[in-house]
Amino acid sequence: ITRLRVIEALTTKAFDMLIYRPVFITPAILKSYVELQCLLQRPESFPAVFTLYREKPVPRPSKSGVIAFDETNPNKVSASVPPAVADLAIDAAIESRDLSLALGTIDATYCTTAYKRSKFLRSALFPLTGFLLTPPAAYTLATRFSDYQSTMDPAMATNIAMAGIMTYTMAVGTVGYVALTTANDQMVRVTWSMGVPLWERWVREEERGAIDKISQAWGFASKDKWGEEEGEEWDYLKEFCGLRGMMLDRVELMDGME
Repeated sequence: ITRLRVIEALTTKAFDMLIYRPVFITPAILKSYVELQCLLQRPESFPAVFTLYREKPVPRPSKSGVIAFDETNPNKVSASVPPAVADLAIDAAIESRDLSLALGTIDATYCTTAYKRSKFLRSALFPLTGFLLTPPAAYTLATRFSDYQSTMDPAMATNIAMAGIMTYTMAVGTVGYVALTTANDQMVRVTWSMGVPLWERWVREEERGAIDKISQAWGFASKDKWGEEEGEEWDYLKEFCGLRGMMLDRVELMDGME
């Protein structure tokens, strides 16, 4: 028994377990599978497994003892791959030096509707709820403020205070939103193209970051040689970025081109 045969056997058995129809793939099982394949250096099945995680029918026991299967919605929030697992899989794909596999893993994780909905619930739901609650809270405060003055009619004072509070809140919120969605300190080689909506930039930031990581792994390590890469895979990566509303090595942002 050779080491290679043991690795192949473990890889095959783990994959067979996931595709076995009565097995329900939980986030913990998915994480364990990804960690195992990373340890074995066999990331080839990641895109297929992530797709299976979203689309595999859910087993449901019946009174007759026969297992029934319910179709699942691949776009629901619970079908999204956890970011930590996605990062682990993408790193393993990059280490394997398989560009198609790395890009396919990104498509199966960060590019899905399920992940975008999950990110919205995790990061944007609380601020949005606060934004929706701002008008009634502002009106309550404005009503209280009008009680502490005697220079004008209480109704007019309430309206003025309400307008002031809402104007301040909207101005600060708008500045914060623009600052959040246009932040580019984390960008290295891949940036957004002109015309990409701010909301889309925020939702797809993990996708851009993963492609940025791939470009750094496939390109020259020395910054002095950035932009001089060539070859079939590099041209494909640049075209891939262009189709996704991104730019690889934007000239005006490179060192010495300011």
